[in-house]
Amino acid sequence: MLKMKTAALALCTALSLSLIAPAGAMAETVRMWTFLNPDGTSPREVALAQIIKEFETANPDIDIVVEPQVWDQMTPKFLAAHGNGSAPDITWVVTDFLGDAIQSGSLADLNELFINEWPEDKKADFKDAYWDLTSVDGKQYGIFASRNYIALMYRPDLFAEAGIKPENIKTWDDLKGAAEKLTVKGSDGNVTRYGFSAAYSEQQADPHPLIPHVLGAGDDLYTEDGAANFASESAVKGMTFYTDMIKEGVSPSQAATWTVDDALEQFASDRVAMIQGAAVRVSTMQAKLGKDKVSLMQWPGSGDGSHSPAVMAGWSVGIWSGSEVKEAASKFMDFMMSDPGDRIWAEVGGQIPGKKSTLEELNEFISQPGNEYLAVAARGAAEAGWLTPIDFSVGGYRQALNRATQQIIVDGKDVKAALTEAGEHFNRQNGR
Repeated sequence: MLKMKTAALALCTALSLSLIAPAGAMAETVRMWTFLNPDGTSPREVALAQIIKEFETANPDIDIVVEPQVWDQMTPKFLAAHGNGSAPDITWVVTDFLGDAIQSGSLADLNELFINEWPEDKKADFKDAYWDLTSVDGKQYGIFASRNYIALMYRPDLFAEAGIKPENIKTWDDLKGAAEKLTVKGSDGNVTRYGFSAAYSEQQADPHPLIPHVLGAGDDLYTEDGAANFASESAVKGMTFYTDMIKEGVSPSQAATWTVDDALEQFASDRVAMIQGAAVRVSTMQAKLGKDKVSLMQWPGSGDGSHSPAVMAGWSVGIWSGSEVKEAASKFMDFMMSDPGDRIWAEVGGQIPGKKSTLEELNEFISQPGNEYLAVAARGAAEAGWLTPIDFSVGGYRQALNRATQQIIVDGKDVKAALTEAGEHFNRQNGR
């Protein structure tokens, strides 16, 4: 009888402990949507995996669960998930839809969650154009990761073969001349390597390369009320510049259907010597080809030494306003975006640092051969960069301009007519 009572007592004690223990031992789960897969092998994916591992080691009571998404569908999908109450706790928001996300109420104020606890010098360390873009009416709706500068990715080895120095490409004519020199034909007269290309598919679209032409001329892509200004004189000149290179055989006509990944693949396989390329993709290309074979330079300008502004795209990382684990999400956000995450993103992921102090601390690393593109991108973002506005929605502008390019290349449509139609389509799509 005593043995039975002891066993019963032990069972009761075990049951009691099992009811109490999970409250203190069970980890909170923080869901995050991003286009990066921490199980992947690209530099940014490796960096994310390291950040998560270090965070979970330091915070065993919090599990970070990444749910990778298709990058050009992720933000609209997040906005839909916000509407039905199923959004992730942390999400990466593309610049094109940042205004929509803020206005929808889907993003929490990071000031209230953790930034107000930062010392003033830490806040100042982050403040730049990206920071200002996510700061509205005294609230901070995101911190930018994967800061991007979309300019000219090129092959230094092929430049050297052709006797071209990047610093001598000062005007658009210089760029076209370099592309002509870099174009190679086989004995049958067919092109074996094109001098330049961008990607003009409506899927996974980067901002159109005509934008630096527009901005360099002092024009804007939109009117003050957000209507498209796609058919301006500078836009027509810019579009003509690229479509003429295709007609002349300096750029491939197949680019009409290329995605960004297609262009990168052609670049990696020696089929194109220069492409419109994102700074965040340089490290991935270097991993394939070698650090000495991939670099970045700014767009040319008027020839006076200045550069035409480039699109500073990127991803604003925010916390869902409906999250039930905001405290845990805030702790991870702080870790991932500031300390030690910012340094890991730069050293391992090959990204532009978010903090000025990190850029200074990594000066020796950035000056190493092959890493100069980080300085080019950082300098370009500070001196010649452009961020899409958030006062009105700009979703679909990339696709509209790429569709116009397709019409010109494939259908032979007049440049101005195609751009006018693209603007009208964009305006209808956005109710303007």
